[in-house]
Amino acid sequence: MVAFLAAAVLLLSALLFVVCCVVYGVLRQNGRILTRLEAAEAALDGRAVEPPSGRVFADRSLASSKINRAGLAVGTVAPAFRLPTIDGGELALVDYAGRRVLLVFSDPACVPCIELLPRLHAAARLSNLPVIVISRGGADANRRVLAECGVTFPVALQANWEISRLYANFATPVGYLIDPHGRIASGVAEGATAILALLSTADSELRLGLMSGHGPGSQLTH
Repeated sequence: MVAFLAAAVLLLSALLFVVCCVVYGVLRQNGRILTRLEAAEAALDGRAVEPPSGRVFADRSLASSKINRAGLAVGTVAPAFRLPTIDGGELALVDYAGRRVLLVFSDPACVPCIELLPRLHAAARLSNLPVIVISRGGADANRRVLAECGVTFPVALQANWEISRLYANFATPVGYLIDPHGRIASGVAEGATAILALLSTADSELRLGLMSGHGPGSQLTH
């Protein structure tokens, strides 16, 4: 009986040691991830971050970040940009001055984005509303995804998250409606359903305006 109890105690001790090692490893890995995220945010802010001393644990959170992730408020001037497109050209927001525009952020590694693109393309072909897509990644990866989705509209490329940061949202897919005066006309639309609904609503409003003789023409040729 004593030998059985001793063996049970040893077994429990071994299990407890293994659990402690696993928990420690998880906390250490999370600490590394948060440290890298902080370094990335610092690079975007243009500031230096001192390397942590000692062991790092997950004792920080995104709540302490100074980078806005909540989206731009309606009425805010839409940040200007000029970016290369996957076909070797350039695309700038100023090119659409005087027109209402739907701006969509995408990523070739984002499954919801890949599911959205053909639906967005079909809706945009029937719309009076121009659609601007800003994607991450390389031109080859984006061209491959667009070919698989049967999409032909122009896609601009941001190197990392520099334009997403200007528009205060790092998720994909997300979209903004920009008015003819270059101001944010809607809250950020997150996900395919919200983006397509925003396109549909804005296009309907634009068609009504055109029928009543108001607003500039904004037919986008794909």
